[in-house]
Amino acid sequence: MCQIRFRLFYAALAGSFLLSGCGGGDPARSGGSTTLCEVPLKYADGDRSGYSINTVAQAVPRTFNACTIQQPLAASVSLCLDHRKMDELSALLVLPDQTTLDLNLPTSTPGATCLISGRLFTQSLPVSRLQAFSGLKGDWTVRVRDNNSVSNTPMGYLVGWSMQVEGLQ
Repeated sequence: MCQIRFRLFYAALAGSFLLSGCGGGDPARSGGSTTLCEVPLKYADGDRSGYSINTVAQAVPRTFNACTIQQPLAASVSLCLDHRKMDELSALLVLPDQTTLDLNLPTSTPGATCLISGRLFTQSLPVSRLQAFSGLKGDWTVRVRDNNSVSNTPMGYLVGWSMQVEGLQ
């Protein structure tokens, strides 16, 4: 009787390994291959520096080139900022349909040094908001402004930005 139980247990275990190896373990990822599309990190002015951050929002549009993603699974945006007081800044990601996503910079943890003079701040994006953009086509824009209206002297720069999206083709 024990041998029959062990055989049934091992048969069930082998069957589950077979199913998970065939893609039966994760229905969200079955039916297509995953790919990564990105707008690579580069200077905001497209050359070798950034834009000074002041009370007028600096807008920097960029476009995905030949992105084959049809269903986004994960996304993030990274801003390369050189600014002494992050709590004074506000930032938005403007989607191709002109709706916006707030980027909560004051709560972000600074990452590595980026480009020549900034720190990299990366935030995850809600994938549900990106579902409408087949192939992620259109202009994506980052806007950063300094909310401190007392001082009109720029204290920092939007050096550059990038965006990554992983999804199904």
